Amino acid sequence: MMPFDASSVFFHHLDEVPFMDLTTNLDKARPAPGSKARIKWLGGDSATGPWVYYIEHPQGAIIKPHKHHAPRIEYVLEGEIEFFLGKDAVAWFRGDASIEGTRHGAGSLSYVPSGTIYAYRITEESKLLHVFYENPVGRTVHVSADPGDDSHEAPGM
Repeated sequence: MMPFDASSVFFHHLDEVPFMDLTTNLDKARPAPGSKARIKWLGGDSATGPWVYYIEHPQGAIIKPHKHHAPRIEYVLEGEIEFFLGKDAVAWFRGDASIEGTRHGAGSLSYVPSGTIYAYRITEESKLLHVFYENPVGRTVHVSADPGDDSHEAPGM
């Protein structure tokens, strides 16, 4: 059997990869509490990568403001997301209904640099592909809904 790590060529077929049991694969994915996302791990070894995820989100899902320590690429395979960036993402999450995000449908690709705060709403049931430059597990910083909590602005991210 061919190894699945960054030192070798490997292939995965989406239809042959099962959805993850998120209670037992904590080295590969840790969705936010309450997430209804269904995730398939398409990457290699969790230590060496690559870190590639196929994610299905139901319509109406909210991906709360957060930032990663490494850059991330996202490709919208199906559906549509409404994307919020930076201070707008935080204000939107904290209830500012005047904030409008940008909508991106199937075929859209986004690149988010490390340390960038972003959030999105799933406006149509969506299938997404995420590629991270480094392992994101346990290194994601989430923004609090509390307007007095600015811990997401801590140095180092």
